[in-house]
Amino acid sequence: MRRFSLVAAIALSLAVALTVQSAPQPTGNLHVPVGMSLAIKVPGQAAGQAAVVPTGRDILIPAGKYEPASLTCDAVAPNAKELWTIKVAPPNWGTLKEIVVDAKATTTIEAGPPFSLKTLIYRAENKPTGKVIPFTLRIFGKAGELYDYNTLKKGTVSAPQVGLQIVNEKGTVLATGTLHYG
Repeated sequence: MRRFSLVAAIALSLAVALTVQSAPQPTGNLHVPVGMSLAIKVPGQAAGQAAVVPTGRDILIPAGKYEPASLTCDAVAPNAKELWTIKVAPPNWGTLKEIVVDAKATTTIEAGPPFSLKTLIYRAENKPTGKVIPFTLRIFGKAGELYDYNTLKKGTVSAPQVGLQIVNEKGTVLATGTLHYG
């Protein structure tokens, strides 16, 4: 009787384990707005492999937590033909560092425009050519993600250098030039 009970318990455990393994995994939808390209890291895939989420569509994926692999925003300027693109500078994902897809729900990626431009100004340096004030232009999306200015492209060509004017409180232009990186 004891041997029968042990065999029955093992068989029952095996049946429960097989049932749990074959149960379908809950799924949810991930929506990426038009004008954005998103690739996410998928658990269980080799490092460097990512799933691309089509722009402007919902895709059905297993519910869970995901990490972005890349994010690109693109747009066509009014009355223009060229496509402008810019990419996020990993690992500066803002609130997108963890994308949670809930079962039977749609998660929409809220990122990209409107962009906010911020300037980070450093302490002035004395150089042989005079006083230099280093600063950096930073581009943030609405999820707090930081975009890399060096990835900004118009069509397939890198964007032109940013022009710069220094004006006094009266609006008189004191100096003009272009930004130089590095």
